[in-house]
Amino acid sequence: MSESQQPQDPNAYAQQPQDPNAYAQQPYAQQPGYVQQPYGQQPGYGQQPYAVQEHPQSQTVFILGIVGIFVSICAWIGWYLGGKAKKEIAAGAPYVWGGNLKTGYLLSKIFGILAIVGIAIYIVVMIFVAVVAGVSSY
Repeated sequence: MSESQQPQDPNAYAQQPQDPNAYAQQPYAQQPGYVQQPYGQQPGYGQQPYAVQEHPQSQTVFILGIVGIFVSICAWIGWYLGGKAKKEIAAGAPYVWGGNLKTGYLLSKIFGILAIVGIAIYIVVMIFVAVVAGVSSY
């Protein structure tokens, strides 16, 4: 068998260079593993190379945030679901924190807090009315 007919070593491509700076001396396009993208198919400035998906509960949280203006329990439910979705995204879920989810979460949070403040004001007013009614009876 001649040298040109000898089988090639299957591990020849998997071997690493002895010099750790060997790749740093080569242009990036000549390094192993580099694949040149065809012209016109590269993502443009400001574009993301993948599709951005909204969280599956984003529409629900958004609707609960809007309905929470009128019904406070919906605001609290939207606040809970939005917070849960926010934690999932922070943990690495492949969804975006924005759009309907963020808007619904903020609406739910604002109207949930306003509902708590309203209940507190109502309690203070009722106590005041009870004290005034008790004092005037003497």
